[in-house]
Amino acid sequence: MVMKKIHSGADWEAIAQEVECTFDSHFSLYSYTKYPAEDYCRFKDTFSSFEERVELESALRWKWGHWAKDNYPAKQQALIKTISALWHEYRLWAAEASYAPEPVATFTWWSERLGRLRYITTAYLTHLIHPQAVPIIDQHNFRAMNHFLHVAQPKKKPSDWGDILQLKSFLDAAVVRLERAEEDLDKYLMMYGRALKARI
Repeated sequence: MVMKKIHSGADWEAIAQEVECTFDSHFSLYSYTKYPAEDYCRFKDTFSSFEERVELESALRWKWGHWAKDNYPAKQQALIKTISALWHEYRLWAAEASYAPEPVATFTWWSERLGRLRYITTAYLTHLIHPQAVPIIDQHNFRAMNHFLHVAQPKKKPSDWGDILQLKSFLDAAVVRLERAEEDLDKYLMMYGRALKARI
């Protein structure tokens, strides 16, 4: 998977100083009750193994922040049913290939069936299937990344495969430059991005 290098001109000294000053206060806001780590790891294991039975409803409720909720929007309930019906079709498609599908092919497959309005869900499914190559992306960590890179007139929300490549490239560089684990940086960026939104 070719990564678009967007961090070559980044001021990593300034980024490191900001992260060092704000990491603990933002990281501590991440809710492991709302997003339990053990279940998340299990989702990545089963989806990336292309298992016949995966916990689609639980995995999607986790992403949408509905883990502890008995009721959630009817539109999301309907989407779960749609994705559940498509999982078998996706597995057949992946099995027919002579090699494991590339992340971009998986993203395209789901995007063509779920539509552009389901971008975040499509990206999340692609992440679960390819957890090492594709990071979780949402408006919050995307906003935080653009803030640290001083992107002029950034998009408000990620919307295409290129945005995933940008985030992955940034995270790969940040892991090395900031000497922090990617999973910790992901949580930090999510909460930092939420704080930025509140300030806008």
